[in-house]
Amino acid sequence: MAAAFEILRAQDADISTRRSGDGPVSGPLGLPLDLDTTGTGPRVPIPSIDEYDVLRKRTLAREQELSFDAHCRSRATHKEIRVDAIIRKVREHDDREVYASEPKRRGYQGQMHDRFAGDHFLGNVDIINKTDLFRIASKMPKGAHLHIHFNACLPPKVLLDIAKGMDRMFISSTLPLIRKAGGEDEYGNFDKCEIQFSIMSHEMEKKKPGNPFSAEYIPSHTMKFSDFLGQFSSHYTKATVDEWLLRKLLFDEQEAHNPFQTAAGAWEKFNGRTRMMKGLFNYERAYRAYTYQCLEDFVRDNIQYAEIRPNFMSTNQLYTDDGNGSIDNEGIMEIIIQETKRFQGDLAKKGQSFGGLKVIYCTPRSMDREKVKVALAECIAFKKKWPEWIAGFDLVGEEAKGYPIKEFVPELLEFRKQCAEQNLDIPFLFHCGETLDMGTDTDGNLVDALLLGSKRIGHGFALAKHPYIMQHMKAKGICLELCPISNEILGLTPRVSGHSMYQLLANNVHCTVSSDNGALFSSSLSHDFYQVMVGKADMGLYGWKQLAMWSIEHACLSEKETEKMLNEWNQLWNRFLDWVDEEYGHLVKDVAKI
Repeated sequence: MAAAFEILRAQDADISTRRSGDGPVSGPLGLPLDLDTTGTGPRVPIPSIDEYDVLRKRTLAREQELSFDAHCRSRATHKEIRVDAIIRKVREHDDREVYASEPKRRGYQGQMHDRFAGDHFLGNVDIINKTDLFRIASKMPKGAHLHIHFNACLPPKVLLDIAKGMDRMFISSTLPLIRKAGGEDEYGNFDKCEIQFSIMSHEMEKKKPGNPFSAEYIPSHTMKFSDFLGQFSSHYTKATVDEWLLRKLLFDEQEAHNPFQTAAGAWEKFNGRTRMMKGLFNYERAYRAYTYQCLEDFVRDNIQYAEIRPNFMSTNQLYTDDGNGSIDNEGIMEIIIQETKRFQGDLAKKGQSFGGLKVIYCTPRSMDREKVKVALAECIAFKKKWPEWIAGFDLVGEEAKGYPIKEFVPELLEFRKQCAEQNLDIPFLFHCGETLDMGTDTDGNLVDALLLGSKRIGHGFALAKHPYIMQHMKAKGICLELCPISNEILGLTPRVSGHSMYQLLANNVHCTVSSDNGALFSSSLSHDFYQVMVGKADMGLYGWKQLAMWSIEHACLSEKETEKMLNEWNQLWNRFLDWVDEEYGHLVKDVAKI
């Protein structure tokens, strides 16, 4: 109890020092803030109703002054105050006019359920896209996008459309795509199978030819994709081939939130989809087109800068379009750089600009120590060759299935030593805390990320349950890359309101917002910002602003780059405020026009 009151006094003192020219504010009982209102303490009488009301208001005010967005709130311009009020009215309008007008959904034993903002994202996404708040989120300048896996940035249709024009594209299945006679499971194999794509040379084509639509089909044998497209409608009548392929790539609400689904089960579905995406992505034409269109999408979603996470491993090379050659990791970097420069040049011709893109060198955590050692050496080589393009290093993949970070501590410490000796700045940006499995080696990744000096943490969902580790991460200025939609769909929380980010933000842990694998989740970064807003009733403009500003502050940028990015972002922010007022200012009559 003594320790708890000491913390309260320290917080009160901290609040007092924030007030310009104000001294500590005494409570109605003559104490800075004494919450013992029961009269059981030796010094504290029972308050009157009026005294209790004053004490309650001051308690709430002090909590607000410790909130993560207090800095932005206390320094808000008149324009920001007005737009914050407008956004709150927009939320009310969406609840009343959009969600309330949707038909209720029938649940267990016929119970009817209202539609509401913050319900399952996959069940809500079509409604979200009709709301004014989402329109505002789409227009908001988001700063830096710091957690996005490069093979899952764009809608899957982009890669499927490119694949249709590739002569050497082939498809395979884990099950024969045949109909069963009668019954509900007539198309069971079509629903359960996993599909993979691959670019193949004429020689490779001859090794495992097959017809997935035959009962004698051998799994993993390949059929030319153009032939598959032509024959599909003769075997499947419930949807077009395009609709079926997209369903294989996109998560469905029932799949994510089935009563028996677990995080491990969701990851099983996720991994199958990434394997399907891999073959659509790993050849030169697709990689180049995808890189350019991804940058276009960043600009369209009002992202000023991004740090992408491609996978680098010897078995993950790109193929040439004819399937006869391969492109190594160095070639992949060159494609990314070439397409980014081409994109920025094209933007400049239009009088526009994009803040830039950097690459986080990622390698799977499922690899053994020797392979990780090789990857770390290549990361150093890339940093020397392209110092302005390499942002940091990360281990990726399902945490529970791969090795924990502690497995690689000798290699990671040696990496840090080599970087220091060669004056290279390659921070760790580790995925960790993306788990519900408390007390496991997976959960322990947070400890190693802290001790190894990770600049940022990918996800960090479990950090709220580690108060000691959390306080040290705060002290070291370690920032979390929040991915709320991803965490919901992969089983960490049933709805956004239950996300641990609100506990983390309440403890003033610096956070950013990211989309993770938006291609598979039917989402964009704007959707994640929308979810962050609707998951907490008192979240407003200041919360969005703080998250965007932290994204720039914690990006892997030099001081000069950071200053430039913030200046550009501030200009965009003011234009955004003007736009919101012009479009929706009529909703707020009681806040004076600026």
